Amino acid sequence: MESMDVKEMQSSFSEIYAKKAELAERFYVHLFDQMPEIEALFSDDFAKQKEMFASMLTYCLRGAVDNRSLIHAGDTLAKTHAQYNLGPREAEMAGKAVMAALVDVLGDDLSAAQAIVWQQAIARVMRMFLQGEEAEQRAST
Repeated sequence: MESMDVKEMQSSFSEIYAKKAELAERFYVHLFDQMPEIEALFSDDFAKQKEMFASMLTYCLRGAVDNRSLIHAGDTLAKTHAQYNLGPREAEMAGKAVMAALVDVLGDDLSAAQAIVWQQAIARVMRMFLQGEEAEQRAST
C-alpha cells in the first residue's frame, strides 16, 4: 500500500477498534442478507465468530503497512474457511458486507478517501483469500 493510503486507513483505526463489536454485528447482518443460505453455518458459537471477525479486521488494519501481515491474513482466512469451498462470489459478497458494515458503523466519519482505501484493502485480502483457497484445493487433490 502507498504510504498515503496507509495513513488514510490508519486514521480510522481508533474509531473502528472502539466499535469492532458493532462492526462485526453489522458485517454478519449484511452477509446474511446477501447469502441467507450460509446463516445455518454459524449456529454453534456465534459470539465467538463475531470476536474472530473483529480480531481479523484489527489484525489487517494494524498490519496494513506490513505486506506480510495482509498475506498472512489472506492465508489464515483461506485455511479456516477451506472446508466451505468458497469461491469468487462468496469472497465478493464478504467484501461488500465488510464495506457496508464500515459505512453503517462509521457513517459520516468515514471519509471518501478512507472508503476508497478500505475498499482496496478489502479487495486485496479477498484476492489473497481466493489464492489461498485455490492452493488448498490443489493440495488436497
